Amino acid sequence: MRIMTKKKKWYTLLITWLVVLVSSCNSAHELMEPISLSVNRTRMETPLSADLIAKSNLGNKKAPIEKNFVTSLNKFLNLKYANMLGVLPQVITNDLLYSFIDEWYGTRYRLGGTDKSGIDCSAFAQRLYARVFNIGLFRTAAEQFKVCHSIWNKEELNEGDLVFFNIRSKRISHVGIYLINDYFVHSSVSNGVMISKLSDTYWRKYYAGAGRVPKGKMSLVPEKNTEQSTMN
Repeated sequence: MRIMTKKKKWYTLLITWLVVLVSSCNSAHELMEPISLSVNRTRMETPLSADLIAKSNLGNKKAPIEKNFVTSLNKFLNLKYANMLGVLPQVITNDLLYSFIDEWYGTRYRLGGTDKSGIDCSAFAQRLYARVFNIGLFRTAAEQFKVCHSIWNKEELNEGDLVFFNIRSKRISHVGIYLINDYFVHSSVSNGVMISKLSDTYWRKYYAGAGRVPKGKMSLVPEKNTEQSTMN
């Protein structure tokens, strides 16, 4: 009986050794370490795959941060220009318009200018319409005036309508873009891109009327004329 018992023990030990040999445990430290430590070490030593990064919060932090930044910037601009225009922030809804104005605000006036080094009133109107409303305007204030549908009643003005002036001249020589609450944005000779009020004495004196741009009917002036302007 004792001999048979020893044989069984050796037989059992042999089977156990064979099972260990063909098992997934390929090294001595794996057999000696607790399973949890072995698994954790494997996870630490294995680099994260692209799929895991994409699914993790780390891979998705950039988009929410950028979105939150844009939202915060828009809220700031709403508050800033609502205060300037004397309206409630929720009235300022065209974020693209006011971000464009903010980008150009204070740019100096330059007759015939079309960029940040200096810009005249009609070029500013032209750039604003192209960016904000996706509409091409003619280059000069006089040309812009001719193709607009006239608006004689100021109470009928809407955001984006053009307002015209004949300063010390019988012809149209200045243009701005109406905003809200009697205010308009333009590039003035004295202060560059700024916001003014139609009811101010100076602008009321030279006001010549307003116009609404017929969508889809305006066309860009040939490039050779885009730098030319006779007092806008």
